[in-house]
Amino acid sequence: MEKICKIMKKCGGCNMLDKPYDKTIEIKKQNVLDCLKNENINTHIDNVIKASNPYEYRNKMIVAFKYENGKVISGFYEEGSHNIVDMDSCIMHTPLQNKIFNLIKNKVKRLRISIYDEYRRRGLLRYVLIREAINTNQILVTFVTSEEMFPGRKELIKDLKAIKEVRTIVQNINNRQTSIVLGEKEKVLYGPGYIEDMLCGLKFRITSKSFYQVNTVQAEKLYNEVVKYSDFSKSDAIIDAYSGIGTIGMIMSSHVKNVISVENNKQAVKAAIEASRINNISNCRFYTADATEFMKDIDTIDAVIMDPPRSGSTVEFLESLIRLSPKKIIYVSCGPDTLARDLKVLLKKYKISHISIVDMFCFTKHIETVVCLENKNITLNNDKG
Repeated sequence: MEKICKIMKKCGGCNMLDKPYDKTIEIKKQNVLDCLKNENINTHIDNVIKASNPYEYRNKMIVAFKYENGKVISGFYEEGSHNIVDMDSCIMHTPLQNKIFNLIKNKVKRLRISIYDEYRRRGLLRYVLIREAINTNQILVTFVTSEEMFPGRKELIKDLKAIKEVRTIVQNINNRQTSIVLGEKEKVLYGPGYIEDMLCGLKFRITSKSFYQVNTVQAEKLYNEVVKYSDFSKSDAIIDAYSGIGTIGMIMSSHVKNVISVENNKQAVKAAIEASRINNISNCRFYTADATEFMKDIDTIDAVIMDPPRSGSTVEFLESLIRLSPKKIIYVSCGPDTLARDLKVLLKKYKISHISIVDMFCFTKHIETVVCLENKNITLNNDKG
């Protein structure tokens, strides 16, 4: 059953919501194939992993607040603008997130909490961030304010604590004139300051600033696809490049001898180290480094998993891969055009053995692609694949 969103045309966040879900998958699949064909890569997609429920999948809700025409409005930014689309609920978020958002919205109005004016640079409340650990039913609520003084917070905390899933409440102070949601300073108003979720059997702590895949259910399917087609051995040493919080590397750690995770974001590396400690993983090493520069100094490696940003990898990184000549490369991509560009370089020495697409961002144009590449000069045993 297709759902209707009343603010779809104003919001623009789900730009394919006017199409049947299966049609959106066809469009995304064809887009991947067209991007590959544009680079003269003629292949097929082996596996299409759709969402069992393409609605209510997002585990993070960010709503902005504004005082306009004598009333408080709150909702998402209109695509490509700084205009707020006033809303009461979003069909891409869970009923629990929508319930908490409405509680806060109504309470803010009743308590007459001042709303930040970005032009006059005065007022208090800027954003509310709601994060949900889908597999453990825990909620983190973050109030983003322009200053530390927070009149009315006791009433807000009292009402939120009455919701059993709310495990922690945080105040983030952001007084910068910027469109970036979160500031540097935070204070915990209730609970431990984080929530915990389970993903592929591993425990992850999520704070207001943590990177965590927005679609938990599909993320597990994506990572399981990587495990399925990697088919590594217990003697293998692998690199997890552009590793973020180290999720893929840690999931792979029980299948290989050791994992080298490389990420240039210090906060992400810190989170990865903490996650490895919580999960008692001892065969992962984490490096804060630019992936391209790091690869230049590696002499040998059995396999590489890479999950670059939408802009793709670099020629220098890809040339280092070809020089190292690992037996397998697993390329996880969120940008079909840059994926195709990079594959054209790697296909000098590698062949595509498998391609899957995973629909992580339902009813949007975005799609995740998993490509398994095998070294043309090495014969592999693919009995498990």
